[in-house]
Amino acid sequence: MLPPILAEKRWQQLLLLAATGILQSVCLILLISWGRHVVEGIDEQSSVPWELGVIAIILLAAGRYIERFYAELLAQRYIFQLRHQVFEKSQKLPPKDFRVADKGGTLLRLTGDMTAIRNWIVQGMAPLIVIGLWFTVSLVALLQLHYLLVVALLVPLLLAVAGNYLLGRYLFVQSEQLRRRRGNMIRNVTEKLRQLPLIRAYNQPGKETRRFLRQSERLMQSQVRRARTSALMRGMNEAILLFAMLSLISTGLHLQQQGFISTQYMAVLMTAALYLLGQLRRLTRLYEFWTLKKVAEKKLVQFLSRDALREGRRRRIAGKFKVELQQVFCANRLAPQSFTINASSRILLRGGSGSGKSTLLSAIAGLTRISGGRILLGDKNINSYRNRVISQHICLVSSYLPLLRGTLKKNLLYGARKFSDEDLQAVSALCDLDNPQELTQGLQSRLEEGGANLSASLSYRIMLARALLRKPSLLLLDDDVAHQSADVQQVIRRLAETFRGAIILCASFNGADEICPQRWELSGAFDSALVNNTNVIMMGRYVNDK
Repeated sequence: MLPPILAEKRWQQLLLLAATGILQSVCLILLISWGRHVVEGIDEQSSVPWELGVIAIILLAAGRYIERFYAELLAQRYIFQLRHQVFEKSQKLPPKDFRVADKGGTLLRLTGDMTAIRNWIVQGMAPLIVIGLWFTVSLVALLQLHYLLVVALLVPLLLAVAGNYLLGRYLFVQSEQLRRRRGNMIRNVTEKLRQLPLIRAYNQPGKETRRFLRQSERLMQSQVRRARTSALMRGMNEAILLFAMLSLISTGLHLQQQGFISTQYMAVLMTAALYLLGQLRRLTRLYEFWTLKKVAEKKLVQFLSRDALREGRRRRIAGKFKVELQQVFCANRLAPQSFTINASSRILLRGGSGSGKSTLLSAIAGLTRISGGRILLGDKNINSYRNRVISQHICLVSSYLPLLRGTLKKNLLYGARKFSDEDLQAVSALCDLDNPQELTQGLQSRLEEGGANLSASLSYRIMLARALLRKPSLLLLDDDVAHQSADVQQVIRRLAETFRGAIILCASFNGADEICPQRWELSGAFDSALVNNTNVIMMGRYVNDK
């Protein structure tokens, strides 16, 4: 559910808006009283001076300022809380929903939906409160003159409410369709802008342009349909509003002819009607803003209602560091596996293409939801720990976790834990990041998103250094094209000698088995030749081995 608009002391702004409405009501009464005395020809000795009208006008202007500013303040404070809630939710999505936060709908939630809610608060709710209060006072004042004046004003306005309700149903459907098509186009454009090299390499600019034009045309059609309904609603509201004013003035003239009200009061009534017309015109888009707000709220509620990643309560590992997998599997991606990782293990993970090597490492790191089995961390189910504890002890180096746009220092220190300058220098030296020929500006060297401006070798070494600054207990090195680089192989050799924690290396270069003497084969077939090798563990049979 969405947070209440008036929570977090935002009700104070609402009270101020209500006070503004009351102030404007009083000022309107003062202005009408002043106008009545002017029309009746009160002399200079009157107790109602001309300054009264000036003061009323100034207070009405001040009330308009207060209404606009504090309505915006109320809206922005609410949007701030709502935006934070959406962003927090996107970070708590379970692994299967990680890609949801990367779609165009998220951009719409943080921009379009927030704007729709803001417009409702500033241009809908706030004017409704302020104008509603002084309009109620105006009706009471008209009732003192004659009840027919109230009837003449209320009947057209009730017709406007009914008409807005009927048209609003169509506007809601059209607004939903418009938002959906806008999201589809944003998703497509975002994806294609990231894949421009692929589009150019396969000579598909024409195809993508035609697809974009189709989406843009459908979006335009939805916008035109909504604009037609919105324009019809505004035209209807304007007509009914003018009819209400005409009805009010006509009723006043009729009452004047019948002798129920004087000529002076009739002049004041016409002046008040003109002012009333200008103020009520601000409410002609009220239902439109409310409809767009309802669409935005519906989409936000759907997003916030998604299942969140559930965290355990344990804040530290119970006992000595150890990871044990018991018949862990991922449907259609990884067959059941059972194995144990000790605090200083050096494990070489191998298997054919599609055997589930990357899935296995991602599952250990908690980035892939397993379909069955258990993962134990320090003799306790890994789900009983907080995410912070898991990420502190287990760190994955993979192209699945790319570099960020920014400086080298920003990337290295992203998630670093209690590091010193000596730690940074030692890790940089270990990963060969102190070469000025590769990084001409040192720690201030600029990186593009995903390290697009770097070689595969350099990108991998930076990702490795970033992981080391997390000071993990288990380092998972996923398969990467950079492993074929002699520089990366040398770094991994030094890492295996100096790193105090456990390492699982997924690689196929020559000499990898020397770096990690213990070997795991992800293979469904049982090779008897491997059984005699005590350094090789067939993972499908490991659970039964003693």
